[in-house]
Amino acid sequence: MLLLDALATFLIDEADARPGDGIVVAFSGGADSTALLFGLARLAPELGLRVIAAHLDHALDPGSAERAAAAKAAAACLGIACRAERRPISVARSGGAGLEAEARRVRYGFLEQVRRAHGCQWIATAHHRDDQAETVLLRARFGSGPLGLAGIQPVRGPILRPLLGLGRDDLSAALAEAGLTWTEDPTNDDVTRPRNRLRRLLALTAAAPGAPPVADRLAAVALRARGARGAVDRALYRTLDARREFDGASVELSAMRRLPATLVSPALAMLHRRAGIAYPSSRRAAGELERQLDREGASACDCGRGFRWEVRGVRLHLARTERKEPAPVLFTYTLELPGEVEVKELSLRFRVFALPVTPWMFEASPRRAALALPPEHGHRVTVRNRRPGDLIRPLGWEKTCRVKDLLINRKVPRRDRSRLPLLVSGEDVIWIPGVAIDDRYRIGAERQAWVAEIRVT
Repeated sequence: MLLLDALATFLIDEADARPGDGIVVAFSGGADSTALLFGLARLAPELGLRVIAAHLDHALDPGSAERAAAAKAAAACLGIACRAERRPISVARSGGAGLEAEARRVRYGFLEQVRRAHGCQWIATAHHRDDQAETVLLRARFGSGPLGLAGIQPVRGPILRPLLGLGRDDLSAALAEAGLTWTEDPTNDDVTRPRNRLRRLLALTAAAPGAPPVADRLAAVALRARGARGAVDRALYRTLDARREFDGASVELSAMRRLPATLVSPALAMLHRRAGIAYPSSRRAAGELERQLDREGASACDCGRGFRWEVRGVRLHLARTERKEPAPVLFTYTLELPGEVEVKELSLRFRVFALPVTPWMFEASPRRAALALPPEHGHRVTVRNRRPGDLIRPLGWEKTCRVKDLLINRKVPRRDRSRLPLLVSGEDVIWIPGVAIDDRYRIGAERQAWVAEIRVT
């Protein structure tokens, strides 16, 4: 079956999905998401994947609750558990962003919550080639530049769109072959929505005698634009020294100020993608930041969706605003030496391994440290975030101090203090990345050291 072949190829070659990975399927119960859930349910045993369906009822029409019940039943028939919730939205709640934009924001927030709650690596949506064509036309209509015409991305952070290589007809054929039915969403017939109007226009164009394959050609435009955007992103990434941070992402401020005006918008969009934000800021917010960057001094500007640009030292950060930051979640991971552990709460990996002592180990680095761990501490350490009463004796200090006080003195932003991954042995805080190494664990005459290293995933 074409659907199964395309899905398997995407999961293995593009997503690099591994046995044991979990996938949350955005499941409306419509034809497209039914085809996606069916395909993943069939492939899950072969690829060793865990699949869960997630249905969100926005209560936009009287039949939405009935469709939610039908979606749960359909998922059960495919042998897949379905988590369904009802979260009504309205124009009043959209804050001027529009009902569709608000629905999308709430929906992706719900999917991310389900992903984290079930320990899944991925969220899969049923966007296909015809959706891609509509997106390209919509962006062209609203004056998007060449990079915006890249359309829907097949992989963006944890979000997968594995059906972009298939058309609506391909999915319908797979459903017919499998003998599956689905529910129709009446809001898809609402021609007051721009996407629905374009969908009808494309359908009429395709039905005309001798009509060219418009959807295929528009999807090809997106593919070429995506290649161009990838090249631009890679160049900007190197030029701006872009980095993932605990609370977002950052770039070098002076390099940002040297960019030609035409590259500022692509650079900000790249920064948003680096921070894992699905959509760029508004033009108005970007314009305000550009105005501030034209002058020397500190700059700070809200850019929407709970994020803020701000200058910290020599770098421009895109970070979560404190008022939107959720309460810190305590985490603790035990690590056998040598070994590696994934800290899911921070989207990073923490590795400790042994190496011969070399000169770089005596230089400061925010993401790695060379340590001397005495034998009495055994072969096990802990990676966790801060706890009340934590103490450390920074390099060169004679006395210990509270970790909380040290973070304040080192001007670590409040939002980051409970998110830093501390390396701990017993009750001793050994290393706070980018802040301090405990003096009792500094390397001296040892020939071999333990290297602790963090990598953002």
